[in-house]
Amino acid sequence: MKVDIERIRNEASALANQKGIDGLSMNDLAAALGIRPPSLYAHVDGIGAVRRLLALHGLRELEQGVARLTAGKSGPDAVRALMNGYRNYARKNPGVYGAMLPKAPESDPEWREAMDRLVQTLLASLQGYRLEGPDAIHVLRGMRSLVHGFVSLESSRNHSHPVSRDASFAWLVDAFLRMLEPFEVRPGSKR
Repeated sequence: MKVDIERIRNEASALANQKGIDGLSMNDLAAALGIRPPSLYAHVDGIGAVRRLLALHGLRELEQGVARLTAGKSGPDAVRALMNGYRNYARKNPGVYGAMLPKAPESDPEWREAMDRLVQTLLASLQGYRLEGPDAIHVLRGMRSLVHGFVSLESSRNHSHPVSRDASFAWLVDAFLRMLEPFEVRPGSKR
């Protein structure tokens, strides 16, 4: 089977999701591709390039998924769809999600643009609220922190109590939405 960037990305995604982003190695990736490690370097410069490939892929997938989930929704429905979609993506793709977390290097405009697109899509889901300037950023950071913190604890098996994790997450989302109520645009009100 031919080795190309798409196949490398797919195999690296599978390995990272199985072993975690820190468990991803060039040797394991080469073995998964059925090639020798030196041959892998003909396609990528090293593990940093593979992680970048996964970060770009993950940012694109999450941005497109959030856009699909929030299309035609506004207010609490959009925020609920966004937060649940974000959580589901991070849970199903823990290694790829881990690759997305570092800040985009200043020297990498493609990575910065992918992150900016995700942020703009996340902000677009807040159009049902009167959020201007720093308030929009505070809300966006709050949403991402809530989801990231929950997923991080969930993936490390810190939520072992028999109460449903899904119910706990829904409760957190509802609490977050109650905090946003004063900003919500009501039918007939001016934005």
